Amino acid sequence: MPKAIILGAGLSGLSAAYHLEQDTEIYEKEKEAGGLCRSINIDDFIFDYGPHILFPKDSYTQELIKKLLDENLNFQKREAYIYHRLYDTYTRFPFQSHLYGLPVSVVKDCILGFYKALQKTEEKPRDYEEWIHWNFGEGIARHLMVPYAKKIWTVPPKEMNFEWVWNRVPRLTLEELLEGALHDTPKSFGFNKEFWYPYYGGIQALPQAFSSAIQNIHLGKEVTKISVNKKYAEFKDGQKVYYERLISTLPLPEVIKYADEVPSQVKAASEALENNSVYCVNLGIERENISPFHYVYFYEPEFLFHRISYPMNFSANTTPGSCSSVSTEISYSPHKKISRENITDRVVEDLIKAKILFPDDKIMVSDVADLKYAYIIYDKQHRKNVDLIHHFLKENSIFPCGRFGEWEYFNMDHSLNSGKITAEQINQLDSKGNL
Repeated sequence: MPKAIILGAGLSGLSAAYHLEQDTEIYEKEKEAGGLCRSINIDDFIFDYGPHILFPKDSYTQELIKKLLDENLNFQKREAYIYHRLYDTYTRFPFQSHLYGLPVSVVKDCILGFYKALQKTEEKPRDYEEWIHWNFGEGIARHLMVPYAKKIWTVPPKEMNFEWVWNRVPRLTLEELLEGALHDTPKSFGFNKEFWYPYYGGIQALPQAFSSAIQNIHLGKEVTKISVNKKYAEFKDGQKVYYERLISTLPLPEVIKYADEVPSQVKAASEALENNSVYCVNLGIERENISPFHYVYFYEPEFLFHRISYPMNFSANTTPGSCSSVSTEISYSPHKKISRENITDRVVEDLIKAKILFPDDKIMVSDVADLKYAYIIYDKQHRKNVDLIHHFLKENSIFPCGRFGEWEYFNMDHSLNSGKITAEQINQLDSKGNL
């Protein structure tokens, strides 16, 4: 019986195995490791399962990624823009620090709103929408941030808390706002203004590098039951694996669904958890250099997608010959239902509407990836429900780990760290002789 087993061979599960000071067994339901950090190759067009970039902040994670990818790592400055169909123009991302190029009336509205927000004396914000107004003012909120929030999260920002937002939505000074309104300043803002990406293999190069350093990864193993008291995981093929400790990177609702003898209040908390899903519609185009950008954001409702990316600009090795590639993201949930029927045709129509594609462009390949679990939605009961579920799991020797195990808005470096921290907790327990 292994002391610890890991469910899920995504980044956090691989990181946990890498950092555990003991032999362990990893069980992954897919036929390859990586979780969402995987790529698909279609006739030499490489698309990730949702666009992924690396921008680690702590030195340990930086060195770990460099060690794993070695020379297969490219360092780039982000080129991200926002498309405004109403004004037929692009502005630099993020919106609040790059107002230059918008109509004078819009710029004036945003500057005055921001200035008034600086003078605020009212109570502090109670939800994400109030947080936007509190930090940026009515103009910036109305012209972009609230419409985009509704589009990507699929729920009104008034129904969300803002505990997740501090390191993700760049705030700025009045001087920075004015500089970006008066000049087309190339100054970048945000946590991912510079990023890393593999030269070869798409983002899947990272979990592949991990996998080569880890033993005992069992693929095609879908869990169907977790016995909390008897401490075993049962798989679709009938195999039972007993454990002393279980590291779960599975989404929290799935873990509670598989577990037996779960208290009713924990089940209720699990059922209340919110997330959105994303369709990634990927296209290979027989025309080179269709865009110089990495990302473009779309907040206007007439576009199906909220963001598009260009894999060929992340690495030229993701696209064959004189071709281009585009990946579009479309968020959906029970609050915002999107039909998959004819979704590729609708995306192409919108790309033509945005003047990214021409009507006579030849589409060489197309693919639709359906990411059931994409972003965690921070509803107002998020912290209470997650803490309750985590407490139940941990007191039964189940350690939630990673973006969906911890049920947090993690980037890849956060997921790597989550695996490391979870492994260190178990290493410490083992050193004390605890079970």
